[in-house]
Amino acid sequence: MFDVLTDQRRRFAIRCLIEYDTPMTLADLADEVAVREEERPLSEIPAEDVMQVYLSLYHAHIPKLVDVGVADYSQEQDLVYFEESQRIERILDALPADE
Repeated sequence: MFDVLTDQRRRFAIRCLIEYDTPMTLADLADEVAVREEERPLSEIPAEDVMQVYLSLYHAHIPKLVDVGVADYSQEQDLVYFEESQRIERILDALPADE
């Protein structure tokens, strides 16, 4: 679990899923993560940067979250679901804020 949380992009993704408390499309999640990483509005972030976030989420980060049971991903619906986990939320709460 701690290995999953060592990456800032994964922490941002988890926090987005927790805060929105609803499944998110991968594109929407990538937008939100990019905004948090860049600390500026989406309209000011180059589309190529957002696409890089999307691709890294799709190929690396979401599969890792799925493997440890933190998230689920439906490719047919293109939705990422947060799997309720009080343990992950407690650990995130104990970490300094990334933002």
